[in-house]
Amino acid sequence: MATLKTQEVAVLRAATYRLSSTPSKQLPSIAPQIAAQLWTCKDLLSSTADSAKQGNDASTVVHRFKTHLSTLLQDRTVEGRWSAVVLVKATIEAGGIEVLSKSNAWVRNLLGILKKPDPPTTRNLATIALTRIFMLTWEYSSLVREITTPALPTFVATCLSNAENKRCSASELSTVLEAFAVLLPRHPTIFRTNETQIRALLVRILSATPSSPLEGFHYTVAHQAVAQRVLVLLHHCSPKQGSAGKWDETLKAAVTSAHATCDRLFRSLLEDWKSVAGVRPSASPNALLQGEMELESNDQLGLTGWKGVYAGSERLVAHMDMIKTQTNLATAGSVTVRLGMVSDLLTRVLSLRVPYGKHNTKPNIQISTDEREALFSNMPSVHVAALQLINALLHRFGMTVVAVVLPLLSQTTWVFESEKSDVDARAATYTVLTSVLRLQGPSMAREDVADVEAIVRACCQDLLPAGDSTTSPSNGAPVQQSGATSDLGLQASKAAASAPTLHGDVRAAAEALLPLCISKLDPAYVPGRLRALVERTVVLTQHKDALVACVLNPALKGKASSAQASLLPLLAIQHPDAPEVEALLRPRMPFVRTRNTGHEDEDEADDYNEDDVGVDGHAEEDGMDGAAVDATNGAEDDNEPTDGLLSALGQQDAPAMGEELYSVSPPETVQATQNSGPGPAGAYSHAAELGAEKRRADAAPEHERSAKRMQGSPVAESLLPSGAHSLSGPDPTTVQSRVPATVVIEPPQSSYMTAPEPSQQSITLPAAPAQASASVHSQAAADVGDDDSDFEMPPLTMDASDDEEESEDDED
Repeated sequence: MATLKTQEVAVLRAATYRLSSTPSKQLPSIAPQIAAQLWTCKDLLSSTADSAKQGNDASTVVHRFKTHLSTLLQDRTVEGRWSAVVLVKATIEAGGIEVLSKSNAWVRNLLGILKKPDPPTTRNLATIALTRIFMLTWEYSSLVREITTPALPTFVATCLSNAENKRCSASELSTVLEAFAVLLPRHPTIFRTNETQIRALLVRILSATPSSPLEGFHYTVAHQAVAQRVLVLLHHCSPKQGSAGKWDETLKAAVTSAHATCDRLFRSLLEDWKSVAGVRPSASPNALLQGEMELESNDQLGLTGWKGVYAGSERLVAHMDMIKTQTNLATAGSVTVRLGMVSDLLTRVLSLRVPYGKHNTKPNIQISTDEREALFSNMPSVHVAALQLINALLHRFGMTVVAVVLPLLSQTTWVFESEKSDVDARAATYTVLTSVLRLQGPSMAREDVADVEAIVRACCQDLLPAGDSTTSPSNGAPVQQSGATSDLGLQASKAAASAPTLHGDVRAAAEALLPLCISKLDPAYVPGRLRALVERTVVLTQHKDALVACVLNPALKGKASSAQASLLPLLAIQHPDAPEVEALLRPRMPFVRTRNTGHEDEDEADDYNEDDVGVDGHAEEDGMDGAAVDATNGAEDDNEPTDGLLSALGQQDAPAMGEELYSVSPPETVQATQNSGPGPAGAYSHAAELGAEKRRADAAPEHERSAKRMQGSPVAESLLPSGAHSLSGPDPTTVQSRVPATVVIEPPQSSYMTAPEPSQQSITLPAAPAQASASVHSQAAADVGDDDSDFEMPPLTMDASDDEEESEDDED
């Protein structure tokens, strides 16, 4: 820790020395590097006063650096002040509350820089630095009272003065508006004193259009977008309980102004629209038809008048953008949204479209054709603004506006037929259809799916490569070339492939729409040709999400509703590393358990005894004796004759710990031979050796049996084959199914096997046992203990304990 602090002190000392030794003219070139180095010293800068006193060297370096920054803020050169602004912001962000609480002097110096005639970049950086300082004080009420509340009124007034000045640059104006948008919701009472000046600035920015610019001022689209946000946020400045009413008043003024613009803009056409929200014409029909199209006075929103078709179209777009901004931004409290009024405006705007085919609009013969054609040229931009407003409503209100979704969708598809050649119109239509499918796609009827078929086809054409979307005559005749193509000797395919590159917005909107067309629409309602086109587009464009949707929602063919061939192989080839593909290819991968060959803890052995067939566990839980458990294990093992073959050949792993010694299965025999030593302890299974001593003692009378006791054991009776051959000898079918005759050619090859006994070296498969008894007990003893048996017991070395056991049995 001390080493780290020493490094921070060295870095900060080097930064201070570099600032003091560099001329002011060269400071802007090194200021970014020093600002980046300050983050490595954030622990040193954020240290408290008590910890700084303990290390005099560290406190001295920090004090010297802060003093030099204060000097640079008051430097005479522009370069020095510019560098100081950059370093002050970086120091406050790195130092945290310890530096922020002592930044009052820096805030006053930054406000002084805003008032000086410095270059716009310096004022821009000062505005950003002050805004950041005010934001950092929001978490501490005491700092808000000490820093923000005294300095913010001066900051707002200075920024307004700079924005209204002609020397204000575009970047500085944008920064000022963004700062107002960030600070206004948190400090509405401070902005309330300057609300009138702010509103006048915003109205002036929104009134300026490319067709009717203001003299001496130029505002971009970005300026107008930020101005709309600030104008909507001004409802926060209303007194208590008045913000909701102010918000509703602004929305109503925007809708009314939009209708007033439509009254003049659409006068060259006969509208079929009738208002359902009680909207009345802004002027008499005769007054609207006379003279040139214009709005002389300010509208209800406060925007200045306009003149001409192009200016009217731009003003209508501005009004709809204003409504969209109100929909997207958060409010100070709960408000009531007049969706019916907004929907009525959208219906009016979308009821008119560019003439297409046989569906022509009704012209007004009292207006010149030039004005009508100018309106048609601006109609796509107006419709794009309307579609963006629809998308904002669907995104904001979701299922609340389900009642108006399908009517708006039908108007959207109707407009798309005539304006699909416009790139922006296609992108907006794709976005609206994407929102509609997310909300109401599965519940769409067959007629609704048929209406959006043209949009889906256009979406596929936008995604397909240029050379792949071309069509050829059905009769196979060669295409006759003419014009520049024939003069240059180019083929028709090459000429078509030289089309301009598709815009990024259209492609992104089409890629977002394509998967939803597959996953949200009912496959039974999608025509076969449309589904084939969609799948072809998906495969050629390697669209992963759409491919997954095709696999999860297969197409239906015929009246039998049978699924077609899946695209899963193509999905696996194109996206082999995707987790979705892995889940589809292997949906239920079982948990792989590994056999335990080593000595584990007693708890793990008990778990295996509970999961598998254990000696002690089942005997205690189910009340079965050891012989019955052995018979069950033997019956289960006999169902797999291959296991015995592999065990005899020494090519299979050791059996599980729960297997029994006295089961007639060959795996148990090999396990007992491998893991057991001479004496009675070798008769236990591997799990019984790891069991508790008490259970081992209880289970010992059941399992430690000599060859003599095995003759009368009920285990032998349960292991006898049933059927017609049970009394005459071993079943030939059973014998053949257990161990083939080729098993006994040579002993098992294993380094862990005990020394083979003579009986093991001569294991053969005779045709019939040499000494078979008619008795059931004698037959069972021959199956288990006879040397000529195929499942003989492993040789057990008899010791004194076995002799004592037999002698006790004789005495009984």
